[in-house]
Amino acid sequence: MSKQLAFNGVVLAGGHSSRMGQDKANLKFYGETLLERAKSSLVKAGAEEVIVVRKGAIEDIFADCGPLGGIHAAIQCAGDKPLAIIPVDLPLLEHTDIEMMVSAGINAQCISRFKGQFIPLFIPKPKQLLEALTERLMQGSNLSLRHFFKPYQSVEVAPTNADALENANTPDEWQRILVKRS
Repeated sequence: MSKQLAFNGVVLAGGHSSRMGQDKANLKFYGETLLERAKSSLVKAGAEEVIVVRKGAIEDIFADCGPLGGIHAAIQCAGDKPLAIIPVDLPLLEHTDIEMMVSAGINAQCISRFKGQFIPLFIPKPKQLLEALTERLMQGSNLSLRHFFKPYQSVEVAPTNADALENANTPDEWQRILVKRS
């Protein structure tokens, strides 16, 4: 990265995995669970600490509000540290892509994310979002990442691997990912 900045990583792993039929965080990919892989990728990218948002770890304050609820819980936990946030279900996302996203956010001093995506994302000043995020969650409407983050200045980067942002939400998607890596 061009400038060093202390940041924490966040793995959003609190979903119900209903389309997958089992907890995605526990799926094995090259000998490690998706949760272990996500945490490891964040550490390799330079995260000082990794916050896991899921039942039994850091839990959502606003239950059943999707990724925004998880981001809110992570911001509450992290204090003033910048956050690199990734979902647990992107097994092809590499630490080098996370580094690139973080570096872009640091250099531009704004939110950074991948082209056309609203997660993963890097938030250099998460506490500045907390009030608006809390208000949105209290209202309980318009809880999409796109709707919440659209008004905020952001810079977009392209992942080095076109497959990096492929989700494993269903058994079919999971099998396609496994085939790509075999």
